[in-house]
Amino acid sequence: MPRKVLPSVVLPRTALLVMLAGLLSGPAHAQWTDHRDPSVEAAPGIPLTEGRFNAALQYHTVWMLLEPVLEYSDFTSDELDAMDRGELPEQYSEQLAGNQEAIADLITATKLERCDFGTQYEKGIGALLPQLAVMRSSAKLLVNDARRLKGEDMDAVAERLAATIRLGEHASRSSIVIGSLVGVAIVDLARVETLKLLEANQLSAEQAGTINKALDRVLTDDPFHTLDSIETERVLMVSWIKGEFRGESAGRELVKLMQSAGADGQDDVEWKLNRLNGEQVAELVDRMSAGYDAPIEAWQADDPAAEIAGVERRLIEGEYGILSKYLMPALGNFKKRTVESEQNLTRLRSELAAVEGG
Repeated sequence: MPRKVLPSVVLPRTALLVMLAGLLSGPAHAQWTDHRDPSVEAAPGIPLTEGRFNAALQYHTVWMLLEPVLEYSDFTSDELDAMDRGELPEQYSEQLAGNQEAIADLITATKLERCDFGTQYEKGIGALLPQLAVMRSSAKLLVNDARRLKGEDMDAVAERLAATIRLGEHASRSSIVIGSLVGVAIVDLARVETLKLLEANQLSAEQAGTINKALDRVLTDDPFHTLDSIETERVLMVSWIKGEFRGESAGRELVKLMQSAGADGQDDVEWKLNRLNGEQVAELVDRMSAGYDAPIEAWQADDPAAEIAGVERRLIEGEYGILSKYLMPALGNFKKRTVESEQNLTRLRSELAAVEGG
């Protein structure tokens, strides 16, 4: 299916006048801030608002501009496979080339420290994280643009791969397990592409340094904010269940939740829960909260894999209560995935450092 090149956006004169009137109006200065993030380049005296330093707001703006280029459903499976090999459809390459200003803004957003999408954690398992899917699409866009530029502008290639790494770190700040896993997947896109360049000796010392510096964002004491995500899930589940399921019908309502979470067919559990009121449900939740201490401690053990396996065994056996058995996340695969990612990125860092050192 032929795809149109996204046209450049030209604001009508009336819109420009409205924007000018807004800038000249008195109350606007109340939004200005003396705070400056070094990632935002602006001449002295240019008014900047707090929103300029929240990457989430900058992402939303860029996504509106790049929406047609972030949609991959129109591509055939053969075209998607070709993209993975670095062979971009001509129309798609033209779209990328025609949207370099917006892509530059996307790269700038990844450089910001703060990234807060305002997730409504008070909704419990109903909290929405639609940004994660768009962040994955944005990562694919950055990697594809790097492939397009390979052999033409290797500095730009390195910058796009570095931006992909920073984007993955921002995704992991969702502070729940799925956010960390999406962050791992996004950063891995950049890692695989960087390895190809290293194997082909296509990166200069400076370009390798650009990518290596971005790894500082993920190779921390808590890569991809994994411990933070477990702790947040504890607070989220405990507070939400206690607030949502109260009164005499609390247990029956909770059964519906557990069924939606995959606990169908557990007749003995459903029978027990159906009889519980809000106070009794709260007692089970407190037991589940205490059960989170075990995986948090296991996560930081000398042999975390063995410790987490023990925790999951005790979880299945019901040591932390029947709610924990069905509502706490399975952390074994989560730990395995994040450890593998950290090891892969550490090896990548060593290879990049070797290129930097000549």
